[in-house]
Amino acid sequence: MTKVTMINPINPKTEKKTIPKLRVCAYCRVSSDLDEQQKSFSTQVAYYTELIEANDAWTFAGIYADEGISGTSKDKRDEFLRLMKDCEAKRVDRVITKSISRFARNTKDCIEAVRKLKELGIAIYFEKENINTLTVDSELVLTILGSTAQEESISISKNNRWAIQKKFETGEWNPSCLPYGYTKDATGEIIIDEAEAVIVRRIYRDYLNGKGSYIIARELTQEGVSTRRGAEAWGENVVTEILTSEKYVGDMLMQKTFTTDTVPFIRKKNKGQKQKYFIQDSHEPIITREEAQRVREIMDQRRKEKEMVAHTEKYNNRYPFTSKIICGECGTTFKRQKLFKGMLYQTEQWCCSKHIRKRTACSMTAIKEDYLKSAFIILYNKLKSNCDPILIPLSEDLKKLHYSQGYESQIKKLNSRISELTEQSHVLSRLRSKGYLDSVLFIEQNSFIVKELAELKAQRSALLDYTDFDEQITRTHELITILKKQEDLMESFDETIFSLMVEKIIVKSKVTLTFHLINGLELTELIGEEMS
Repeated sequence: MTKVTMINPINPKTEKKTIPKLRVCAYCRVSSDLDEQQKSFSTQVAYYTELIEANDAWTFAGIYADEGISGTSKDKRDEFLRLMKDCEAKRVDRVITKSISRFARNTKDCIEAVRKLKELGIAIYFEKENINTLTVDSELVLTILGSTAQEESISISKNNRWAIQKKFETGEWNPSCLPYGYTKDATGEIIIDEAEAVIVRRIYRDYLNGKGSYIIARELTQEGVSTRRGAEAWGENVVTEILTSEKYVGDMLMQKTFTTDTVPFIRKKNKGQKQKYFIQDSHEPIITREEAQRVREIMDQRRKEKEMVAHTEKYNNRYPFTSKIICGECGTTFKRQKLFKGMLYQTEQWCCSKHIRKRTACSMTAIKEDYLKSAFIILYNKLKSNCDPILIPLSEDLKKLHYSQGYESQIKKLNSRISELTEQSHVLSRLRSKGYLDSVLFIEQNSFIVKELAELKAQRSALLDYTDFDEQITRTHELITILKKQEDLMESFDETIFSLMVEKIIVKSKVTLTFHLINGLELTELIGEEMS
């Protein structure tokens, strides 16, 4: 009989290991700017800050809070996107949020975010539903509850649209955003704004006298005529919209656009998919129906003439330099011009759009197209000849770059200050709602906070973007591939290669160009006589 002897295990001496604290953050969101929602927002921020800091096993990793933003699409939520980015950068171990509906009302976005964070080993805890996303059955429950939240959002949207549509049917709808030339009186009725109506009548008069929308817009800009929304200049499309709007003869066509029935909600032009509602003589006209009819006739005639001309130039992306040349002085794009058109000595050049409209507004003068092409050829050949000693080491260096502790410290400081300013804004809102703070004083103080918040968030975004080198590495490889594929140096300008390699060109001066390549590399070349 086989004899079996039991040998008891020896208990090794165990050393107490320090368990690192979990870095825990919270995500909050309210979907409107109403006072009640403002209070809810402030309460959520205060509650989660206290909850996390009270747990000895946790380290407070911040509050990510989107205020006054719908949850139906993640693309509109800056703080949600920042949260996901920080999770990818391993700055967070756990996320706490109030409920699925606060996290997302779009099932697809919700499940995608949960799966992404699960792959990173990061749990999301939904307090109301008592769900930890790292458990086995969490995704099934989330799908069901997330669908419910999505349907709730769709139901609310449908109810709102139904109420608006009923007002359309009875002609009661009073738009909140009125066209240029109109305002509202104390009772909310639409009335003519005489100061703006003068400009509207002038636009119609000028068009009927033979001027085009572009010329009218340019003259209004040059004369400093103010726009409704404080834009720097009048646009050709704005003038065209005024000339084609039915509102200036006193009519109103409603439901020109509509919102889709499914999440994410998208605003679309109504091209017959939905019913429209036309109200004749709904308000006082600025121009006569005869003038409007004559403008439409002229527009139709000009449109037909353009269609009949086979050689009509197409302005959008017709040339390789279109939208890629930027003025280093004023920041506007360059526009192509033809000098001595049809002559043997015809010349093509590119000039700053602002300089074309008004020479005193920008001093940057035109550059010959041949000079631009020659400068790129020189740049390409330099890169082609020095690809191995320049681009390949650059690619390797990018791979070695990691997120530094110094940047992490700066971002934490920025986050702390952003949280302080956000809370200050909430306090001001509460004081105003209770009547303790005058509206003028509130606007003045809150404007400083809003300005500083925008600056801090821009700084934070820049630091976060600096830590992401994946895109830059990929683009550098693309650049190397383009150069390696070509056997010889470039002798004549190649539009395809230029489009693949160059993101934009900054015109620093009449003789200096800075090429911004697709991987972020900036290289300067001289043009004109300086090239020689």
